Amino acid sequence: MKKPDELIAKIDRSVFAKALVASILAHAALMGATSVSLFQDWMKYGFHSPSYINAEKTRERRDAEELQRKQAALDKARAEAAEAEAKKAAAATNQTAQAATPAQTTVAAQETADESAKKTPPEVEPLPPKKEFQYGDDLTLD
Repeated sequence: MKKPDELIAKIDRSVFAKALVASILAHAALMGATSVSLFQDWMKYGFHSPSYINAEKTRERRDAEELQRKQAALDKARAEAAEAEAKKAAAATNQTAQAATPAQTTVAAQETADESAKKTPPEVEPLPPKKEFQYGDDLTLD
């Protein structure tokens, strides 16, 4: 049986130094490879913490969605306005073609009034009044 000192006699200090350097290089390569997105964010937003960068990304995403919603609403309003103009032009041509019957013109006017009434938003009911807090039957302060 060998003594502990004899077992470590063949180990050279250069092996420890080589292993330490290899370990540091391996860790640096692994951390660098897994942090590529963080480095890209730093290039875009500057050297900030990940929580700050995530907040900026969230704000940018929210602004982009809001802009997209506004653009969609504007496009929809323009399409509705163009459709209403087309209906008015069609009604005007019908009125000139059938100017002899006043009852038909009142029906056409009533239809356009009905269409404009359909576009109004529904009334929003207010919330019921706030109730004060009450304990349940089985809860008491005693």
